[in-house]
Amino acid sequence: MEFILNFLQSFWELSVMIGLYVLIGLIFVGIIHLYISEDWIKKHLGEDNKYSALKGALYGIPLPLCSCGVIPLATSLRQKGASKKAVTSFYITTPMTGIDSIIATYGVFGLPMAIIRVISSFISGVVAGSFVKESYDDIQEEEKKSCCSSSCCGSSSNEVVKESQFKKAYDYAMNEVFSDLAKPMFYGLILATLFLLLIPNNGVEFLNDNLFIAYALVFLVALPLYVCSISAIPIALSMLAVGVSPGVAFIFLAAAPATNIITAGIIKKILGNDVLIIYLISIIVVTFSFALMIDFAFPKEWFVYTLDSLESESKSILDIGGAIIFLVTMFYFVGKQWIKTISSKKN
Repeated sequence: MEFILNFLQSFWELSVMIGLYVLIGLIFVGIIHLYISEDWIKKHLGEDNKYSALKGALYGIPLPLCSCGVIPLATSLRQKGASKKAVTSFYITTPMTGIDSIIATYGVFGLPMAIIRVISSFISGVVAGSFVKESYDDIQEEEKKSCCSSSCCGSSSNEVVKESQFKKAYDYAMNEVFSDLAKPMFYGLILATLFLLLIPNNGVEFLNDNLFIAYALVFLVALPLYVCSISAIPIALSMLAVGVSPGVAFIFLAAAPATNIITAGIIKKILGNDVLIIYLISIIVVTFSFALMIDFAFPKEWFVYTLDSLESESKSILDIGGAIIFLVTMFYFVGKQWIKTISSKKN
């Protein structure tokens, strides 16, 4: 019984830390959707030139697509003639960041971590794209299919419906983006809470005394997981809360959303083995480098103030209200998906 109460308390504390910032991020997601369409992205990434990797990285950073949600869009870009350089860099930066996760990272970890997360994503994308060799072989047709359940992963624009700008932004942010993120976000909070409660002190000491082993372990743990850029936040926060070094937490925060098996398999299929190797090496090298800088070069106080906030008993009304709205909305979408799954199995 005591474990359940501690679990619920830690789950709530994590939700208070991130809930308001997730909601703020979703507001910006809706605004961006009004002005940046998939057709616009396809138009600007369809050219093959020396700026292809740079443009692919820049356009991918603000988009709120999950690591599997980027699959249909990136596949479509390739089919429409976008260069391998642009698609590769786009594949990296899009799942690693997003306007929603950038804002949430800033709110939870502070400005330095948010900036480092964006910069590492950008450099990873540009480096990978720059090393990719373009080929003009016939591109195999790939079915535009993703593991995501909603249209945020590749929404159709065939139906033209007149509606207010506010409703359009709200529907996209909540009914497409957040509905798709709800389940991985829920699982991420559960994993983060369990990490807080179950990780032994000697395990934390071992990780901090053997940072290179810890860095490698984080990649190995992240590889089979499907973690969105925003659902990685509570897990990374729980790592900091138990005393794991900020560099280790950063590796999970930055690399986990882009290195899952699903994404790797699709990249291998549409871009080839050589691109997949470049893709993974770029992420590993750049993320490792920034993790080392976080642990040994940057001031420690940049990354520890969040722990005081987590342990503080005083929470603002905005934080509590944001957490309540966040949790109610998340449980609504998760429950809706579960009911849909159960109904489909019965039929």
